[in-house]
Amino acid sequence: MEYGQYMWLYELNFLSVFIRLFLAMLFGGILGYGREKKHLPAGFRTYMIVCLGSALAMMAGIYVTETTGSADASRIGAQVVSGISFLGAGTILVTRQNQVKGLTTAAGLWAVACIGLALGAGFYSGAIICFAALWVSIQILRFVDKRLQTHSKTVSIYIEFTKLADLSAFMTFANTQHCIINNLEMNRSNPTNPNGSVSATMTLHFAEVTAYTQIVETYGALDGVVTMKAI
Repeated sequence: MEYGQYMWLYELNFLSVFIRLFLAMLFGGILGYGREKKHLPAGFRTYMIVCLGSALAMMAGIYVTETTGSADASRIGAQVVSGISFLGAGTILVTRQNQVKGLTTAAGLWAVACIGLALGAGFYSGAIICFAALWVSIQILRFVDKRLQTHSKTVSIYIEFTKLADLSAFMTFANTQHCIINNLEMNRSNPTNPNGSVSATMTLHFAEVTAYTQIVETYGALDGVVTMKAI
């Protein structure tokens, strides 16, 4: 490919290295800033550092290849991709409500590392397009996701009952409302005490679209329901 007067951008020199690292810092910072505002794990600084480090690792691989004649410039970058997986895995948690948290954080860290690798390799167009797509996914499509959740016939909930009999009454009431319960998982605070409190996660399937506020008003008001929330 002929780059003409912009060939210096694709070579390793002081100015191109500065531009690549600056873009990595900028893109990583922008993507992490939205998470920082929501007080989510892996925010502004984390995204920026991951993107910067990935870009430098890729450039280091290219530099080593050019200076030593090594045949594989992507070896260091490949280690970044596998290494970031461990960092991302550390952000994934399963709460006591059996709710998985941190998947978006882990995926975002992996993606921003790939953007850094692309910038380090001088693949500007791919990095810019991926940055734009990732920003849209994080900042804009989350509204679409929320809308889909609020206009759904299915909702997963975590609920706590005073005693086991209250869970049975809850299921009976749901059946009278033509609501199907699936994926029921129950935990007792004290298995040896039949009158002890009970917590459960379940999926409710309604015959028609039902607002979550209506579900709370209807099912959360039942006798024995202590806590109820969507997961």
